[in-house]
Amino acid sequence: MEWMLLEIANTEREMSAQIERLELRVRETRRKVEHAHTPADKRVLNKQLGELHDEIEFLRRKLRA
Repeated sequence: MEWMLLEIANTEREMSAQIERLELRVRETRRKVEHAHTPADKRVLNKQLGELHDEIEFLRRKLRA
């Protein structure tokens, strides 16, 4: 039973770490959007931002479950 709790805790830590990495990517991508030269570049970067936000929200929901 104890190993199950450890496994759950490890999984939660891994998901939290993944969320933090994704949040860093969001910040980096936002900076890129600010410096993008063309509307097409901004469009692609904004799409990436949306995908990153979706992935973060998915992981947060899994953590709450």
